[in-house]
Amino acid sequence: MSLPLQGQIIFVTGASRGIGRACAIAFSQLGGHCILSGRTQSGLIETDDLIRAQGGQATLLPLDLGQHDQIDNVGPSIAQRFGRLDMWIHAAFHPTPLMPLVQLPDAAWEKNIAVNLTGCWHLIRTLSPLLNQAPQGHAIFLQNMASTEAFWGPIAAIQAALQNLIECWKKEISHLSPLQIHSFKPVPTATRLRSQFFPAEKKEALALPETIAQQIVSLIIPS
Repeated sequence: MSLPLQGQIIFVTGASRGIGRACAIAFSQLGGHCILSGRTQSGLIETDDLIRAQGGQATLLPLDLGQHDQIDNVGPSIAQRFGRLDMWIHAAFHPTPLMPLVQLPDAAWEKNIAVNLTGCWHLIRTLSPLLNQAPQGHAIFLQNMASTEAFWGPIAAIQAALQNLIECWKKEISHLSPLQIHSFKPVPTATRLRSQFFPAEKKEALALPETIAQQIVSLIIPS
């Protein structure tokens, strides 16, 4: 029996752990070939092992979203090897320390912009030619936790900028491509990223990454 995503190529950022890893596993179980991207190669290898243990296949693509010249080569590399790209799941996010705006070091602000915003723009630019050609393409952006409370300024600013970037891209291609662009805000989830912001939070009260991955699957393949 053919699986629903058999033969499809899926690019997953943040695939070394958390929701990104759970999505890569879930979509590979549906027949997709996942390109696993992340900064931590050891984490990508662990994700790859989990996928292969369940009979799936994946390709590793270590990538630092702060290295924009590397990102610009991603689209052409995928085109050369696979000739197509059907889906992009953007689960990568670089955490910026929670602190008063007036105390935030220049380096922390600049990395926040370079990785989380400029890196995402470079990914949109390099991946969009392939995604626009997909007959049923999807781009899914995970909108991480954000708040306009005290100390959340850099993260809240990035999330607002990303959302506007995504909305503008969606409108620009609405009459040119069948590509569907989604913003997905998961409920509080037991990930290492979240634990950096809420170390005292009870993990048993949080959703599992696997649960969030299945919700994203349902977004793409309605039951």
